[in-house]
Amino acid sequence: MIARLFCILIGFSGLWFAAQTSATNVILILTDDQGWTGSSVTMDSRVRGSVSDFYETPSLERLAAEGVRFSNGYAPAPNCSPTRMSIQTGKTPVRIRATDIIDAVPGPKGDVYGFYERFYLNKPLILPHPITELALEEVTIAEYLKAENPDYVTAHIGKWHMGGKSPELHGYDVHDGATSNAPGNQGAPDPKRSSEVADRAIGFLEAVAENDKPFFLQVSYYAVHTPVIALDETVAKYSAKSPSLHQNDVYAAMTEEMDHSVGRILDTVDELGFSDNTYIIYTSDNGAEVTSMTTSNAPLAKGKTHVWEGGIRVPFVVRGPGIPAGKQINTPVIGYDILPTIADWIGAKTKLPEAIDGGSFAALAAQGDGAEINRATEPMVWYYSAYRNIKHVAPQAAIRIGQHKLIRDFSSGEDQLFDLDLDVAETTDLSRFRPDAKAQLANALDQYFEDVNAELPRSNPDYDPSNDKGLVGITKGAGPTPR
Repeated sequence: MIARLFCILIGFSGLWFAAQTSATNVILILTDDQGWTGSSVTMDSRVRGSVSDFYETPSLERLAAEGVRFSNGYAPAPNCSPTRMSIQTGKTPVRIRATDIIDAVPGPKGDVYGFYERFYLNKPLILPHPITELALEEVTIAEYLKAENPDYVTAHIGKWHMGGKSPELHGYDVHDGATSNAPGNQGAPDPKRSSEVADRAIGFLEAVAENDKPFFLQVSYYAVHTPVIALDETVAKYSAKSPSLHQNDVYAAMTEEMDHSVGRILDTVDELGFSDNTYIIYTSDNGAEVTSMTTSNAPLAKGKTHVWEGGIRVPFVVRGPGIPAGKQINTPVIGYDILPTIADWIGAKTKLPEAIDGGSFAALAAQGDGAEINRATEPMVWYYSAYRNIKHVAPQAAIRIGQHKLIRDFSSGEDQLFDLDLDVAETTDLSRFRPDAKAQLANALDQYFEDVNAELPRSNPDYDPSNDKGLVGITKGAGPTPR
């Protein structure tokens, strides 16, 4: 692939008329299932426990010290594929019909995990089917950058999980193919391929440095998704430590190994002279998986596949030109803000794609709280229309305006209201005490669903609990279950 990149760069050389050492570059580092408290960076100085005292992530500490951390950073969805598609398009998952992971219903490769029978057939609610591919009609970050400046070289390294179509069809010059979780489960000598992902990213950076091309690089790790695997020598280090709220020594080792590879990428950026004209974003596709007891999202509630804070609030750190060092910003940001932010950073003249929901946090990152984000859709909206019985998940939605967040359970029809400034753990439903706030958020959620013509769960009159496959675990021949 790197050799192919050199061919691409040579092919572009005839169009290149000036060195672009001052052009703006962007690197997006996306981790897999890393929770808000899944590092040694304090994500919110106001919240006790918003940092792990067991995991060691010096590279992320370095990035946060050199840039800003968003204490209210969010993934667009509590699961993998919807978030990845949302980041690429600047749209909420509900707008693009990414209401569950691509593997949930039969698609080009079939129902690999047996999800459809267990979680879509014969359930209390009839659910909309999620898309199984990122539509080619959607404009990705890579395609937008190339529309603005054809000289941009784009790469997607690591986990794709947005369908079986090649990333090349979505504007990526260099990529690892339409990968999913499986490549990250290889074991020794590179358990989650974190070193290999770094090697590929570094090779790309060295190639573009030789040719002075502006670039966008997305580095998508397979860690820290289950299965939990790491090198024996790293595990031994954590086995000797005193456990705390976080205590899984293999999970901690996997986290450190991923962080070490991030550090190698940061070193390369600095060594190649990219630091002055390159923005780096670090975030996760959703909160940590807690069902398998690998880690904890406390003080946040619940975890992956839930629209509660533990499933959607994630690390969100940004470094780059004009961004102050070591600052905490409390204004909420979300993954579908990334595309319009990149447009601002590069000074784009090209119109943003139609019907995006995000807004640029460029001014916010540079100026801090007080600067505005002008989102096309101002309330942050989450919609996860799925069952996962083992995780006690039923179709749900959430909306946040200001400090208030409303969570809707489609099974019970119940809405709950929380004040995240006072109750980040979402322990106290304020519906009785703040009916006006509850009505405002409920109406705004209904209005957004209407605006995007969302297909919502509806009652299943033929539901038979005695034949609910999801209540009896994995069906015979269903295959492995991704967590």
